[in-house]
Amino acid sequence: LLSPRVEEFARQTATAVRLGDLYRWGQGDAHVRMQFARFLHREIAIRNAQLCKELRVLPFGLAGTTGVSEVIRGFSAYVDCMAECPVPETSKDDEPFMRLLGEILEDRVQVVAALGRGVTEMRDAMGEERYEGIRAEVDHILDRFFIKRIGLRFLLQHYIEAARHEPGASGIIHSDVAVGRILRREAQEAMRICRETYGASPDVIVIGDGQHPGDGGFSTSVHGNPDLSYDRQFTYVPVHLEFSCAVLLQSACFAVAQRHVRQRRAEAVAAPQIDGGACASASPPGPAAARSIQHEEMPPVQAIFAYGEEEVAIRISDEGGGIPSSQQHLVWSYFVSGPRGSGAFAEDGAEGWRRSSFFELSAEGAGLPLARLHARYYGGDLMLKSVEGFGTDVHMFLNRLGHNCERLPQGVRI
Repeated sequence: LLSPRVEEFARQTATAVRLGDLYRWGQGDAHVRMQFARFLHREIAIRNAQLCKELRVLPFGLAGTTGVSEVIRGFSAYVDCMAECPVPETSKDDEPFMRLLGEILEDRVQVVAALGRGVTEMRDAMGEERYEGIRAEVDHILDRFFIKRIGLRFLLQHYIEAARHEPGASGIIHSDVAVGRILRREAQEAMRICRETYGASPDVIVIGDGQHPGDGGFSTSVHGNPDLSYDRQFTYVPVHLEFSCAVLLQSACFAVAQRHVRQRRAEAVAAPQIDGGACASASPPGPAAARSIQHEEMPPVQAIFAYGEEEVAIRISDEGGGIPSSQQHLVWSYFVSGPRGSGAFAEDGAEGWRRSSFFELSAEGAGLPLARLHARYYGGDLMLKSVEGFGTDVHMFLNRLGHNCERLPQGVRI
């Protein structure tokens, strides 16, 4: 059972905040900052309590799983911490209040991983066939939970970062986000992780900012690298864009590498044995074999972006073999068992589109649905089109910020 304190906060209504207001608060003076702090003192407790309540009433036995119970205990503790913390009144209270928010943001509970364990426990108890009948409803429940959690973490991190007073930024909202720079940085990291996982990685081509290889960028396409920013600024939350780009680029690289490693393995299986010895494919190809695939055959991943008048669009394309139409709905489902489990994704690069992992937010099997939620949180979207036997295109559309309210569901109804 939830404590009376948590129940009381859960009955209150969370306040949706305009991003324009948050931008002004983040750049405000000491008086404005204290107003922001007093708002958060109540708001953070309400939102944590509502998350507790939503988890406690989850259907299908999910509320009683070990993983979900662990998250409820953690969020209940956060409510107690906020309730017992004095309301910030002066600038002297700012530092201890900010430390408390930092402890909540740190998330020692590891929410995504814990919920993943809860879903796995429930799925194992009811069996795969029965779970498939409720999968869509479970995904909807998790979407609602995580989008509220994104809002909660936004407020926490925004207040903490606003103390730095960086030029061109208000907390975690930046007025001139360089999409090309983010794509290149996350592409390098995706390639590194892919090499560690498969022994090789496809190159990543970034197109849209007019940068040439001599400027420190990656190679460009045969059509060059046009400047598609049109001298426009893009106000956004870079930490959220970094998360989504990392998940998508890792997924694309993994899909390409996995497809071509499997192709090399199949070629080795088909190769004739020599002197009665074991075929070279008796074990998966090692890093050397994978590197030879990269140099000879592995097609690059392309990341193209453009600054439109109303939105910024990013397209990430790979030739990882695509995803069968019967499996595409699983791309947006949480905590799908991969080939090491149920074998849900077993064709070409399809598994790669479920194995990307980034930051605390992205436990295995949650990265792609969370990336889509981050885009939708600001009124944008993330869409995937796949050609089975060839590859996958992902389009991410991002609204310019400052005019939309948070996509915050209404408070829990008791």
